[in-house]
Amino acid sequence: MYKGKNYGGSNGAIKTKDAGGSGEDVKIKNADQLIESVKKTVLDKVTEIHAKYEAEVTANGKASEDTKATLVKMAAEYTALAEKNETLVIELGELAQKLTNGLENGSKKVKTMAEELDENKDGLINLSKGMSNDSIVIKADTVRASVTDNENAFVVGGIGQLAHAKLTAYDIFNVIPVSDTNTNGTIRYYDWDAATTVRAADTRAEGALFPESTAKWVGKTLNIEKVGDSLPVSEEFFEDSEMFAAELSLFVNTNVQIKRNEQIVNGDGLTPNLKGIVTTVGAFTAVASGIPDASIYDLLIKVSESITLTGGAKYSPNFALMNIADINEMKLKKDANNNYIIPPFVSRDGTQVGEMLVLEENQITANTLVVGDSRYARIYERKGIEIARGVVNAQFAEDMETLKARTRLAFLIRDADVGGFAKVTSISADLATLIL
Repeated sequence: MYKGKNYGGSNGAIKTKDAGGSGEDVKIKNADQLIESVKKTVLDKVTEIHAKYEAEVTANGKASEDTKATLVKMAAEYTALAEKNETLVIELGELAQKLTNGLENGSKKVKTMAEELDENKDGLINLSKGMSNDSIVIKADTVRASVTDNENAFVVGGIGQLAHAKLTAYDIFNVIPVSDTNTNGTIRYYDWDAATTVRAADTRAEGALFPESTAKWVGKTLNIEKVGDSLPVSEEFFEDSEMFAAELSLFVNTNVQIKRNEQIVNGDGLTPNLKGIVTTVGAFTAVASGIPDASIYDLLIKVSESITLTGGAKYSPNFALMNIADINEMKLKKDANNNYIIPPFVSRDGTQVGEMLVLEENQITANTLVVGDSRYARIYERKGIEIARGVVNAQFAEDMETLKARTRLAFLIRDADVGGFAKVTSISADLATLIL
């Protein structure tokens, strides 16, 4: 709809007065309707005069000379107007082509529909009343860009969320809540002292002295470490941007979750870092096994074997943490005829190898992996993730607050249970060894 100056109307459309004298507004929505409306107002006037002519003939046997002259004049004006409107249509078409090709005369400013109508308003009004033979030439199309700084739009609800890697490690191990009693920020536990404990049982002849075993234990401690994040936020932001303010708690909460998961995998054990699974567990040592064209499927089975060979009465490896790049390399392996290779001990989708679930954890470095029994690793956590708001330093006077997220936890694989896990430090190197 053309939204130039409002000539007699209130809704932004072009409006003209009915030339027939009714005083009613006529809404004009586009160029074609403008032409037709102007024609109609003149035609209605001619029709009105013609009706008056016939009424006078019926009543008096003839029409008055004044009525005859008016009818002839209006008919002539209508004919001339119709001819000029053909010129108007042609000029509108030429204008559309110019607008398509760019501004007229290069740098010359093309007038908007509102400007054109404003300049031609007198002629338009006269034309609509049948008082002029002039044609009105409109030289500019009205398009959405004609409305400056128009911010109207269809608003999609909610806020798009940032992506992050899967947080697998935190989810596969048991989480043990740490009570609110005085813990001194420490996890204390006891293990058999494997270095000095001796299993001495042996066969003996009649009357021979029995062998003597040695049993010793050792007490150990592990710090409860802290992971946190904070974000300064103004009071006005909380008050005036409610939807976005609500996202901030989720944002800092997610940041803490990401860091917590990273620490469970790769923490180096130096306070304030956790002691993660990669740091804790021992490395798998591949041995020549004569496996032709060994695959990662084969490697996982051999790593599991290294755990159960000496600890199978206790451990049953049930997971393999791997980078997505290595998972895909394993699944996409083909034979010489380009057929995918799925061993009989692997599920059809490649996500289970023997008893082990293959889990994507991209904190695991590509070309490495970790295998183990998840029952023997635990997360000790106080209260989960807490979200709090407060003021620090000069924030009270500045109308600022700090949004804070924090959690305290420890990741523990007992020294006595380290044998239930193994890591591969180079998949490619171990595969080359298994082939030998």
